[in-house]
Amino acid sequence: MMENRNLDTERLHLRALQSTDSAFVGELIAHEEVRRFLGGPVPIAQREAVMAGCLASADGEIVWLVEAKNSRQRLGLISISYHRDGQDRELSYQFHPGAWGFGYATEAARRVLDYALKELQLDRLIAETQSANAASRRLLERVGMREAARLHRFGAEQLIYVS
Repeated sequence: MMENRNLDTERLHLRALQSTDSAFVGELIAHEEVRRFLGGPVPIAQREAVMAGCLASADGEIVWLVEAKNSRQRLGLISISYHRDGQDRELSYQFHPGAWGFGYATEAARRVLDYALKELQLDRLIAETQSANAASRRLLERVGMREAARLHRFGAEQLIYVS
């Protein structure tokens, strides 16, 4: 079982989700821009179940809340979970638009990738993103991941990146 350990970077604190984070998670999963390349906003009828799933991570899954170290402002979510291929572990993230453009997602992804490879001793981590999501593609490339495959899923071309 993977442990949800707190992680820190120069500017960020990554910690386990708490019930007090549910309003923030609800805002993220309902946000049109945040969910643009993630299948759209989660429908109201499914939000409670999705939020509960984030709080009670499944075995082999870690979900962190990313917050600014100095202010404790909530910025986004980042996770490691099983990819739909059933073999690989996947790096996923979603950040609030107010946190975009400051390098927070890159900083958090770099730290989680390092944790996964060095401390959890995973052989590799993958990430899946739509080819149309240029910002996510740049982030994955900045943290040293490379494109390994293209496929059509969820009504769009998807890229699989590998560490």
